Amino acid sequence: MNIEILGWLATAILLIGYWANAHKKLYSWIVWCIGNSLMLVYAYFITSHSVAFLSVVLIGMNIYGYFNWKSNK
Repeated sequence: MNIEILGWLATAILLIGYWANAHKKLYSWIVWCIGNSLMLVYAYFITSHSVAFLSVVLIGMNIYGYFNWKSNK
């Protein structure tokens, strides 16, 4: 897979996650987790340590957000 396509795919999935979150969908956190995981792989291949770090932190926040929202339903 072309690495640039991976970056755009991750971006598209993250934007879908933003849309779902704005509509208060629980699955938005899962979509974000997938998008941030793909962005982490992308960051690794382009050797961007700051994007990789941010992706790891956001994956943790996605997991926290999912369980926090799930327990509030």
